[in-house]
Amino acid sequence: MVNKWEIYYCSFDSAVGSEQRGIRPALILSNNAVNHLLSVCTVLSLSSVKPGDKIYPTEVLLEPAITGLPKLSVAMMQQIRTVSQSRLTRLAGKITDDDVRNRILAACRAYFEL
Repeated sequence: MVNKWEIYYCSFDSAVGSEQRGIRPALILSNNAVNHLLSVCTVLSLSSVKPGDKIYPTEVLLEPAITGLPKLSVAMMQQIRTVSQSRLTRLAGKITDDDVRNRILAACRAYFEL
């Protein structure tokens, strides 16, 4: 069972169980009612950031101390998707900071014009 705000490594390959290709961190964004009742969850893909990379208004920069990931990352609203929970391989971290959570939610509202 997964929970909102947890970060899992997720297989984004079309074939579940394919070797380690296409595995990247993903932030669980769907609410726990969905996460606990259905076999799917909605995630935001996370990507590492290199110096000089542009961070867009619908993206949120995430420090390693906040995510538990080894690298500076960005949450990308433009890469939101719903995946089977069977694609989640292992827990990598969890976002507990309310300010960061609010910035992610604000980026979602901006992306969807809510």
